[in-house]
Amino acid sequence: MEKVLISSKEYNYITNYKHDEKLRNDLHILTRKIWSFDFEKWYNSGYWGDNCLLYSLSDGHKIVSHITVSVIDFIVLGKKKKFVQLGTVTTDEEYRKQGLNKFLLEKVLHEWKDKSDMIYLFANDSVLNYYPLFGFVPANEYIATRKIDSSKNTYRVRKLDVNNQFDHELLYKKATNAIPLFNISMVDNAGQIMLYCNYFDKFSFKEKLYYIESLDTIIVAEYIGSDLILYDILSAQEVEIEAIINAMCTEQTQNVVMYFMPIDNKDYEIKLSKEEDTTLFVMGNEKKSFEEEKLIFPILSHT
Repeated sequence: MEKVLISSKEYNYITNYKHDEKLRNDLHILTRKIWSFDFEKWYNSGYWGDNCLLYSLSDGHKIVSHITVSVIDFIVLGKKKKFVQLGTVTTDEEYRKQGLNKFLLEKVLHEWKDKSDMIYLFANDSVLNYYPLFGFVPANEYIATRKIDSSKNTYRVRKLDVNNQFDHELLYKKATNAIPLFNISMVDNAGQIMLYCNYFDKFSFKEKLYYIESLDTIIVAEYIGSDLILYDILSAQEVEIEAIINAMCTEQTQNVVMYFMPIDNKDYEIKLSKEEDTTLFVMGNEKKSFEEEKLIFPILSHT
């Protein structure tokens, strides 16, 4: 804990305190107030890894401004990259416009800019003019889609129940050993996958998990009308995406939409991904790759 002076007022600058129950609960008070969620279930599960770091300012015992830093390894176009994602960037409403989050953001950038290949975040529309002040630039993401002519399902697919111990352990095993299958794939971050598949109350993919036994592969997907939406593929060995599509299609499926970019995407229509009230901001040399190679961050890597 470090005393700092910001706008003529003294605050406590605190970092990496997730194992301090009092401070962690103080953070939960802020995140519940602003975002209506907390990470206590994730912490108690034991899946909160050392790559998810906390940077906060407190006024006395009250945490009033915060940034979560996730240090994530990706395989991008066949090369390993260390990216830093900023999440839960927030300041208590009573303490805004005092430079608190600016202080934290500058601290984070100073610490990680030279130790990572890219720093990025997803921002809502109310702060689109804020992040460019620090050197961030907006970047597009892309999805791959195509029509399905007919269903050829010869695979046995079952829905996972993460409340079942066997399925829970199966999910963690596949998340731990998953190999990169896309043009950009998160690696060695099973803890974050477990967060979004079981321990995050704001939203969850726990009802969107399927297991293809003959391929020994878990699929994160859902069906919306005649569309099969694929979010992620967790497999410890190479698996053909065409086989995944065939396995997951039903008689009602007319289109497949993939929120990842296949390595071989020549047979797909590549479209701009447009998520309401969300813009990707990046800092570093990888923006060019997103534009030229039409990339998208896997949904389960978001923070």
